[in-house]
This record gives sequence, C-alpha cells and structure tokens, in this order.
Amino acid sequence: MTPVHLKRGPDMPWPEEKVFYLLSGDGLFLCRNHEFFRSSVPAARPPSELAGHERLLELRYPKVPRRLLEQVIGFFSLVADREGAEAAVLLVWNRESGEVEVVVPPQRSTVSVGWYGQRYPLNVYYDLPSLPPHLVPIGDIHCHVDLPAYASFTDVQDEVHRPGLHIVVGRISKEPPELHIEVTVDGDRFAVEDYGTVLEGYHQRRPEEVPAAWMDQVTVATVTYQASETTSDALTDPAGEDAPEA
Repeated sequence: MTPVHLKRGPDMPWPEEKVFYLLSGDGLFLCRNHEFFRSSVPAARPPSELAGHERLLELRYPKVPRRLLEQVIGFFSLVADREGAEAAVLLVWNRESGEVEVVVPPQRSTVSVGWYGQRYPLNVYYDLPSLPPHLVPIGDIHCHVDLPAYASFTDVQDEVHRPGLHIVVGRISKEPPELHIEVTVDGDRFAVEDYGTVLEGYHQRRPEEVPAAWMDQVTVATVTYQASETTSDALTDPAGEDAPEA
C-alpha cells in the first residue's frame, strides 16, 4: 500500500519512500523521491488502495413531542389566519429537564398586499437569541403558510452554518399540513424521509394552547402594490424602504 503521511508542521522531515501521499492543510499531494528529482504535486485522485466511503447521517436527535408540534402548528395557523404571514420557532434541548422545548424569538414577517387586498407571505426575519447554557439549539421550524413545504433558496442559504433539524410547514390551511424535514451538518444537507425518526407524531393542531407570549413575538410589515409615475407596478414598503426580496 502506498504510504500516506500527515504533515503536522512546517518542519516535518521529508519521508524517504520512493512514492507516498502527503495529506496537508492544502490538500492531498502525490510525492516522489526519484533518482533525479524530488516532487510533490496535487493528487488527482485518492490512493486506490483505500476502501470507498459515502456521505452518512445517522440521526440521534431527541424526538419532538407530538403535543409540542401540535402547539407549534396551532401557532402557525393563528399567524396565518390573522396576518397571512410566515412564522418561526426554534427547537432546543433542555439538558436539565431532558426534554425538547420551543423558543419563539422576536420576529418580523413581511407580506405583500395585492390590488384587491389579498395577502401573500414574503419572508420572516429573526436573530438567534442568546440562550442559557442548559438550552442547546437543535433546529427550527418555520411556516410557508399555504405554499408547499420545501427548502427554498433562502432557507438553504440561511441554514448553511446552522447545523440541526430544519422543518418546514406548508399548506397550513389543510389538516394535517404538509411537512418537509432536512438536517444540515457541516454545510451539507440530508433529507429526512422517515419523519418518525425525529417526530413523535401528529394528530391535530392546538391553537387554543398557544401562549399569548408567542403571538406577542410576531410583528408583520405589509408591502403594497402601487402605480408609479410611469404607470408600472412597483413593490414599495409603506415606510418608504425598498421591499425585501421574497
């Protein structure tokens, strides 16, 4: 087998093998000690003697309790019914109680208002809050209102550096609504096909159990269509700001 050396420091002694691989902070190199030269070039492929390997994810997350999920769906349905807006919650693991809990951060949702008063969800913005040490973030859930449940381009970009469960709720007017679950690890995404691996189940939403404090965290800004001086339609914020991208 062709030797593989790890370059642990800049003063590492040069190996004596005629051919070897050197794994460094700049990648894998194929190196030679030839009669007429010494060389080190980027390896076009890994050592052929090594066994193959594939990307892997084995989930060990605690399951989201059914009643908690039903409360979250109830929260999303209340926001959707009242404002036609998206909403989001964070999932945390409480090391002291050994339970999954929900944290609802202050959030600002935007909706567009059409010519006839129709409201269309655009986005939801929030900052990750500071949490006490015993609360460990494990993921989030957000709602697309009546759009399908899927990971949008914005979702994917936002979640690159946020490892954990990412659950999207769609078609909120249906019972049950649509769900889409993915997990992000080291910038890579894995689809969760068996929801039972991370959820205890779902029966029906519980809007009557939604704490008022959750609703108080939601602020909604409307964006309206107005005719410009050139009679073209412009998407403008009532406060005069540029409209955020959907």
